[in-house]
Amino acid sequence: MKIHKTLAVLAAAWLAAAAQADVLPAGTLITGQVSGAATTLLGLDHGFNDEPGSNVTALAAGDLEFLTGDFNVAVDFFTDGRVQVWNNSGTALLPGSYALAFDFAGGSSITGFAPMGLSGVGLQVLGEHRIAISFNNLDFGSDFGSFTAQLKVAAVPEPGSAALAAAGLGLLALRRARSRA
Repeated sequence: MKIHKTLAVLAAAWLAAAAQADVLPAGTLITGQVSGAATTLLGLDHGFNDEPGSNVTALAAGDLEFLTGDFNVAVDFFTDGRVQVWNNSGTALLPGSYALAFDFAGGSSITGFAPMGLSGVGLQVLGEHRIAISFNNLDFGSDFGSFTAQLKVAAVPEPGSAALAAAGLGLLALRRARSRA
């Protein structure tokens, strides 16, 4: 009976570890591009300065990662896969067209990209590690408003969860061997 309880605890721990895995781990290198009303994308790692390589930055949990060169759009990535886009223009309506694309170095394959409560925004998965966001004359509903989208990725077990699964299989084999003896 003890083995059954141990296996149940190991299975629960494995499921909890899998559920808590970050979609985008902190430190993930992100390369961004923009076209339309703004032509440069400025990254946090470069202090939002317009300089070579400024369109590349690492995901920093709790910090804004990118600003467009006209400072009207800000983009923030979260480790749980949320992407928040801010209207930094000071008005509810952001005039002009913006097309943003982001590449993520490594990590799990992106399988989906869905808006969370706003229409009028184009969201696309362009590749295994690449997304696009586009909008035109977007009304954010309030001054300095924002919208959020959610990335979905292919499930990849964490190394710790694989070790727990192996331990569970080992206990099952031990139990089976004891029951045969």
